[in-house]
Amino acid sequence: MEHSNNITPARGLVFLVFIAAAFAACATRGPVAIVEPTPIVVEMISIPGGTFRMGSTRETGLLNETPAHQVTLQDFMLGQYEITQGQYFDITGLRPSSCRTNPELRGPEGWKSLPVEMVNWYEALIFCNRLSIVEKLAPVYRVNGKVNPHDWGAVPTDDTMEPWKVEWISGADGYRLPTESEWEYAARGGANSTNRYAGNNSANDVAWYYENSETMSHQIGKKAPNELDLYDMSGNVMEWCWDWQGAYTAAAKENPMGAPSSLYKIIRGGSWSYAVEYCRVAYRHLNYPYYRGVNLGFRVARSSSNKPDEAP
Repeated sequence: MEHSNNITPARGLVFLVFIAAAFAACATRGPVAIVEPTPIVVEMISIPGGTFRMGSTRETGLLNETPAHQVTLQDFMLGQYEITQGQYFDITGLRPSSCRTNPELRGPEGWKSLPVEMVNWYEALIFCNRLSIVEKLAPVYRVNGKVNPHDWGAVPTDDTMEPWKVEWISGADGYRLPTESEWEYAARGGANSTNRYAGNNSANDVAWYYENSETMSHQIGKKAPNELDLYDMSGNVMEWCWDWQGAYTAAAKENPMGAPSSLYKIIRGGSWSYAVEYCRVAYRHLNYPYYRGVNLGFRVARSSSNKPDEAP
């Protein structure tokens, strides 16, 4: 597989050689009626804050992963698992995912424990706010002065549509996407881990990737967790982060939240359709916020009570 330090977003998330195999293993997408949100359980792990070395050295990493730099984070919470198709359906009434066959659970409801995919960045925010409303938490995101996604209008799905101007509401305690630095810190297992992948230096123990996935996503939580008891942070499906893409700098940072603006949103974690190299905890990917991919989903985070009330 050709690998370039200059990653082109349009080609990146799903290689053409993988697409045919993916859709052979996955059912086609079809419309499903909208239903009222159903309360769900999202297992959250409390992540103690700390200071870690984010990124890679030039000897081992890609150019967009350097320079390695010190980052300090406060406490936060992160989903133990990637959001599943069942959870996404219960909150949104939609089944957007292409993969419908669960290789670990082949019954009629096996799809419910597969990670959701074919969801763009905006749709992940809709899920977060709808889940916050269901749980009577303060929604984190505001679009055009509104926090209820019913009032946000048509979801941007290509570059002909006006992008939403999303605000992160200071002090809100609801669900949200993790920042890129939170994601990498959690994937590394906290401040002290030096593992190449999330939980191990052997990817096969912790990740579904191209060489072992049989070109499909898998039921959440079937590989070993990392040091913080988080599953599938390497492989299975890639995950949206909050941040706009921006270059690293060598300066130490506290609770960074990405560039003020860019064309692309950060994506992390590698996937079932990627070679093992892309499942490293330091690997950075990116794409347009309107992009949907058969190997792209998300997990949710929440701020702790002492999280700084600042966001771009």
